[in-house]
Amino acid sequence: MMDRTLFDPIIGHSRLKEQFARLIDEDRIPHAMIFAGPAGIGKTLMAIAVASALVGRRVFPDLASREGEAVAGDKDDAFYLAPMGAMLKVDQFRQLQGELALQGEAGHRRVCIIDHVETMNTEFANRMLKILEEPPSGVCFILITDQPDLLLPTIISRCARFTFDPVGDDEMRQGLRRLRGDGRNWDEAILWGGGIVRTVLSYLDGQGTDKAHFALDFLTTTAKHACPYAKWLALSAALTDRETTEILGWISLFLRDMAVLRSGAGRDYIRLKGYIHEMTELLPYWTDDAVFGLSRVLDEGLEAVSRHVNVRLVWDYVCLQAIRLRGGIQ
Repeated sequence: MMDRTLFDPIIGHSRLKEQFARLIDEDRIPHAMIFAGPAGIGKTLMAIAVASALVGRRVFPDLASREGEAVAGDKDDAFYLAPMGAMLKVDQFRQLQGELALQGEAGHRRVCIIDHVETMNTEFANRMLKILEEPPSGVCFILITDQPDLLLPTIISRCARFTFDPVGDDEMRQGLRRLRGDGRNWDEAILWGGGIVRTVLSYLDGQGTDKAHFALDFLTTTAKHACPYAKWLALSAALTDRETTEILGWISLFLRDMAVLRSGAGRDYIRLKGYIHEMTELLPYWTDDAVFGLSRVLDEGLEAVSRHVNVRLVWDYVCLQAIRLRGGIQ
């Protein structure tokens, strides 16, 4: 029977946990699986838990420290690949094939976890397809992706797909109680996180408020500064993909609450109650049309970041559109 404590570090996804446990107990785990869902939701943690169950021991207890390795191996039965720079490279797959060519321990499974598989180049994809068509005995592949629509249909058709949805509030609270033990700021963090575990944990660790201030700076700069384009591009120059995603999310949330404030709805409908004063001051500068227009622009920006568009280009576009919506560019 599978050791279900392997799932303890994972918040939510109880249905998938039971499904994987049953497949492992019945020795029916597919030889190739796709874990698909939003970033920061627990796909990689689940892959590590499944890999640990398959090889019979906990693997990759310190995966964060292995960042930058072409192929991170845990003994000879668990391997992890992530993009080198912007993409997965064929040299990484060649190295993995070399590892798999070595004979593993008789009767034991080996597991290959490939993260952000949507970033693989054409040669990587061709080699991947070939190995999925003729899988080595006892080897299981777990392909992790935020964007399954970018994968080749021929690869998708050879894998069992498991979809990871945002975690519900009740499951989020249960997981936080198990891992954190206290309820300080849980409701606000859960509300902000939108079902994304990493975002909730970042907020609880004090990282969310920094991004909130950045978001307010954006709305204030594009509304009031004499040279908003140059000012904001200077402020955003060093932001990473993840930071950009979080800040764009915060801007969206502020715009949502500003629309609620303007509608005259009660305080109970405001999500970011700690920022009511700042949002009220911004209301004269942002019309309803500008708020809704910028919300659409932010969605486009988030989509671009998810497709690994250079974040400086994303901020260039978002900033120019915000200035246009404010009436600064005709």
